[in-house]
Amino acid sequence: MKANQARCLALVICLLLSGGPAGALVGADVADRTVQRFTVVVAGEKGRCSGVVLAPDIVLTAAHCIRQGERFHVGGNLGEGYQTQLSPVAEIIQHPLYTPRDSGSPDLAILKLAKPLPKRFVPAALNRRSLRVGDDLIVAGYGKSAAGDSGTGVVLRMVLQRVSQSIRGWVVLSRVGEEAANAGPGDSGGPVFAYRGMHSLVGLMVAVAGKQTKAVALSAHHDWIRETMRKLNVP
Repeated sequence: MKANQARCLALVICLLLSGGPAGALVGADVADRTVQRFTVVVAGEKGRCSGVVLAPDIVLTAAHCIRQGERFHVGGNLGEGYQTQLSPVAEIIQHPLYTPRDSGSPDLAILKLAKPLPKRFVPAALNRRSLRVGDDLIVAGYGKSAAGDSGTGVVLRMVLQRVSQSIRGWVVLSRVGEEAANAGPGDSGGPVFAYRGMHSLVGLMVAVAGKQTKAVALSAHHDWIRETMRKLNVP
């Protein structure tokens, strides 16, 4: 048993060290309207990531997306196409244990917006459940539609993926069936949902290694998220 656990840990550590930022859900389907209402773009001067709405003026994203000295804003789909600037970001709080050079640290950041998002956007429900190998999850992010796609359109895409490894606050997600979709730099910060009659937020995409997506499991960080939201005057 201990030998298996050691091999599992070694595999996850290897993936964490080898992966680059999550970039695009290559080969995925266009997201449905429900997922669009939970998900936004977090854009800076040098690029963009995805994010998930936790309150009308609060967004959760990947900490590595936040580059010091840059100004950020959020955009999203209002039902009639993508709009770039729905609100500037007024305040950024990275997870206190996040370290850019430590790929195993909690890659999470909470953004306080300068103004609430339009009413079309709704907060995702946080789920404290732990993730297990074999769980089927829905991942979503803003990115290109196919490998080598050079188009300028910003489209939210989603795909079903399965937990192939789960250890110490991280999960590795793999494709389901013959679907070749995987996360790839604009999907970082994209939500990972469990679905049991409704979507509930269980993870956040942060990196990709080959055909596997790496995500932070949020169960271990639920208290930090709630406490930070309270400090930002979110009921």
